[in-house]
This record gives sequence, structure tokens and C-alpha cells, in this order.
Amino acid sequence: MVDLLNIVGKIIIAVFVLIVFLILVFAAIIGYIGISAAEDKQPVYDYSLTLSTSGPIDNVTLLIPVPSYYNADTGQNETVINMSRVSFNNFDRDGNISAEIEQVNGIPMLNISADRIDPIYKNYIEPIAIMPGQNESELPHPTRVYSNRYSEDTPVLVAMEIHMYETDVGHEIDTKSPVGKEPLFMPYRILENFSRSDGGMTDGYYLSEGAFGSFIEVPFILSYTAGDDNVLIISSEFEGSNQWWVLGWRRNVYRENIYPEFTGEAEGTYWVKGVLVTGEGVY
Repeated sequence: MVDLLNIVGKIIIAVFVLIVFLILVFAAIIGYIGISAAEDKQPVYDYSLTLSTSGPIDNVTLLIPVPSYYNADTGQNETVINMSRVSFNNFDRDGNISAEIEQVNGIPMLNISADRIDPIYKNYIEPIAIMPGQNESELPHPTRVYSNRYSEDTPVLVAMEIHMYETDVGHEIDTKSPVGKEPLFMPYRILENFSRSDGGMTDGYYLSEGAFGSFIEVPFILSYTAGDDNVLIISSEFEGSNQWWVLGWRRNVYRENIYPEFTGEAEGTYWVKGVLVTGEGVY
């Protein structure tokens, strides 16, 4: 009986030691993964702009804020937008629209100019259901029709798009406190800070529950002629993020969104409200 108790006791001790060993191994693996993830974080800047006009606009100059920062080494404000790395979609179809970075009172801005910008409309493509066992290649290819005016045949307004995805950032991005440290749309005024948002729509912008950040204002300097009922929509979005892989992709991010609409013709400086959200994601 005593021998049996000794054997059981040794088994219990062995199991306990094994459990402790496995816990230590698991902790070491998780620690190694965490250290590797910290070393392998990929900082990314992601910028996009879309522009659409319901009708033609003429004699166009659009000066649009771009994400910029103060470079202490040069003593100048500089933008992270590299036009040689920018992709264009549905943009400059006839080669008549120019887009370049221009210094305006010491601040970089995107200058989109043209004698005329026409809208782009396309036909509506009816979705085709794929039956079980049917090959997609067997389906008829849709016919795409484009026009510079709205009609029953071309009712869908198409946005012109500019996009840049930059991975050559050179430092881990401060996504919790980017003001004064990271690129932001410039020049800007902070209107109101918010913390631990209740979530939902606020002043036309969606905020996730618990969000931190600020409502901001930035200037759009516009000059063009257009019909009284024309609507020009410009959407500017920028985010800085740190991305890494630990049993799946993870990231943390700060982002800015500005979605102004302008009716009729424009001449002057228009301060537009936007939102800066900070500290989203995993840390």
C-alpha cells in the first residue's frame, strides 16, 4: 500500500513538473513571438482621394490639403505624398487634367487644375447569378458604356481616384498621439477633442464605440465655374498604421477623413470639417 502511494505521489509530482514546464515553454514561445512581432512591425502610410462632379466644371483650380509634417532638419513643411508613386483611376482620361504638389504659403497642397473637368457616368451592370456547377467563364461579358452626362442609359456617377500606399516610412508610427509628430492634413485647426465615443454618426462622420480623437478644420482653396445645381464631391482619407503578424495580421492606426461637398461655382477658401481618430487597434 505504501509503495502504491509512493508511486501515485511520484506520478502527481511528474505531472505537475510537466505542466509547469509546458507553461514555461508556452510563455517563452509567446514572448519570442511578441519580440519578433515588435521587430517586424511594418509602418504604412495609406492616402486616397476621390473626386466626382455631377456636371462639367470649367477654369478649374483645386488646392486640396495633403498629409504633411514639419521637418526640423530642413525647416520646412513637407508632405509624404510622392506623386511618382501615386496611382490614378478614372482620372485624366483625356490627358487634360494636371495633378501636382504645390507650396501654398509654405504648406504643400495638391493642385488639381484643368480648363474643364467633365463628369464620368456609366451604365448599370445587372448582377448575373451563377448556378451550381456553372463556370464563370461561360457567362456573358457585360458591356460597359461611359458618358459625360447623366441619362437612363448611364445613370451611375463614377469617381476619379488617386491612391498612394507607402511602406518606406522609416520609423514606427505614433498612432496614439500623432499631432505634432506624424503627417496630418495641413493647415488644420482643432475644433473639439473627443474620448471614449458612444459610437455612431457624429456630424456626418462615423465613430466607433470608444474612439479617441478630434474634429478638425482644413482649408480647400477652390476656383471654378459651374451650374448652380452642380455638386462637386471630394473625399480625402489618410491613415498611418503599424502592421505585424502574430497568428494573424494585427495593426494599430490613426486616420483622418474629410468629405466635403460644394454646390454651384466656387471662388475662395472654404474651411471644411473633418475627423482625426487616434489609437485604434492592437497595442
